[in-house]
Amino acid sequence: MERLKSWTRSLPERHGKRTLVLLALILALGFGLRAYRVVEPLATPGDDARAYYALASSLYEEGSYGGPDFRDASDWSPGAPLIYAAAFYATGGAREGTARIVELLFGLAAIVVVYLLGRRLNCRPAGLVGALGVAIYPPFIHSTGALFSEPPAMFTLPAAVLAFLWASDSERTGALRWLVPGLLFGATAMIRPEYLLVGAAFVVLAAIRVARERAWRPGLAAASLLAVGLILPILPWALRNQVVLDRTVPISTGGGKALYVGTYLPADGEYQRVKALLVQRHQHRSLPPNSEALNEVDPTPLFDRVARRYPDLPRDSALGKIGKQDFSKFFGEDPLGYLAMTARKVGRMWSSGVGAAMSSGAGRALQILLVALGLAGLVLLGLRRSWWRLLALATPIALVTAVGAISLAAPRRNEVLMTLVIPLAALALSSAASAISSGRKWSPAQASSPQS
Repeated sequence: MERLKSWTRSLPERHGKRTLVLLALILALGFGLRAYRVVEPLATPGDDARAYYALASSLYEEGSYGGPDFRDASDWSPGAPLIYAAAFYATGGAREGTARIVELLFGLAAIVVVYLLGRRLNCRPAGLVGALGVAIYPPFIHSTGALFSEPPAMFTLPAAVLAFLWASDSERTGALRWLVPGLLFGATAMIRPEYLLVGAAFVVLAAIRVARERAWRPGLAAASLLAVGLILPILPWALRNQVVLDRTVPISTGGGKALYVGTYLPADGEYQRVKALLVQRHQHRSLPPNSEALNEVDPTPLFDRVARRYPDLPRDSALGKIGKQDFSKFFGEDPLGYLAMTARKVGRMWSSGVGAAMSSGAGRALQILLVALGLAGLVLLGLRRSWWRLLALATPIALVTAVGAISLAAPRRNEVLMTLVIPLAALALSSAASAISSGRKWSPAQASSPQS
């Protein structure tokens, strides 16, 4: 307790009173914007939001993941439903408003973490600019209006990267510190399974980082501890899947459907277009993509019909097999067309965001500007030879973009990554502001300041 009091008293000295006041104001702004969305939820939350609420309610009311009436529950990652179900237990009822409050709290925590990340990358002003960006970024507010998996991951991913940088600090001692980023990457993977690949990449980065500075044995120890932390949150669920599904599934089985959608060239690898084509094929109705009528259609029976091509396989395995066949067919028949589709998928992933605000021309312009500034931030880190910071920020962005290019690359795929892009954009903006205000010739080292 005394240590906590001492740490609290040292905050003004380490961060500055003005900085803490500004951060408090940013948190208040972020709270107000998210609180409005909590009390005014989305009118049409979509398929995933309804599924996550049903899964969380089933965990609370029946103690099972999905219940007898829920088809293919393992297609949805368990992290967010487990978190929301825990909130239901804590408050004594399965209420959507409770889960949205949890999303709000994760949003506030993300603001603080992005401030700390921006400060570590550059300086206090960069941290504050990044925190403000997270507080007001429209998709982050939009996602608080329904039960999505992204809001918890918006906290755990930047926290994991920050913890990796903290553990990489050669001035600190104690190998057990490498457990912290591992646990956070494991939690992120439970929420968004594609981040299991990111966590594995950071195991390798930890080994190289420590081995270069000390020796290969400490490097191996650091990597092993990070790997243990990565596995710990996942292992209980993987064992549950082995019993319930009678096969090895580390987290979820939704990858087959994503591969089927992402490789379907006639629909340009886009979920809404694939869904519209399936409705037309099996229900003989023509519904525009992204229409409210299409959103009301239950997608499960549609994908069940597709998977019946291989009745001896589980649905997700069948969809994955069809996706691989579609890739071979479409790429073989029209390789340039398929590569163009892949480029368009990645472009769609990064050029827009979820919600009505980001669908407008101004919203798309804002998104493209943020991504461009984020790329500029990565370039600045390279010019400053901050290689490990560059790798720590670029690795999740590159790997998850690659996953989207191969499978499904919806704008929602970028949402969690924007908690890394925004502090990078803040780095670029603070460096530019420093160069302009100083009146001196710009150099990559400008705008950096001590982190203590």
